[in-house]
Amino acid sequence: MDEFAKRVRDRRIQEGLSQQELAEQIGISRNYLSQIERGQATNLSWQVRERLSAVLGLKAEPAPSSALESVDLPPSLVEFAQNANLPPDDVLMLSRLKYRGQQPTSPEKWELLYNVIKMTVGK
Repeated sequence: MDEFAKRVRDRRIQEGLSQQELAEQIGISRNYLSQIERGQATNLSWQVRERLSAVLGLKAEPAPSSALESVDLPPSLVEFAQNANLPPDDVLMLSRLKYRGQQPTSPEKWELLYNVIKMTVGK
């Protein structure tokens, strides 16, 4: 079980929520939440991770920096991430995005994409 899965499960139980109640608050199925808590759903969307963290009052995950070390980041993303002081979670999320096999090629385009995502999810 990964650390995020354990934190979700422990916090849900601490809050006295059933899986069904939490799943409804997050907008996912109970089965999907169960998979998350057992560490079987390993590629959570940024939005699901954010909603779980917000509803359960979890702080940002402490360890994605180690995940970042194993990812080959485009130099333009590294430049944008450093200039914008992005949290590791966000850098990792951006690094996984591709449209028709392509990624932004300049720090400015990464910033535009990041701002569109933030605006779309209301952050």
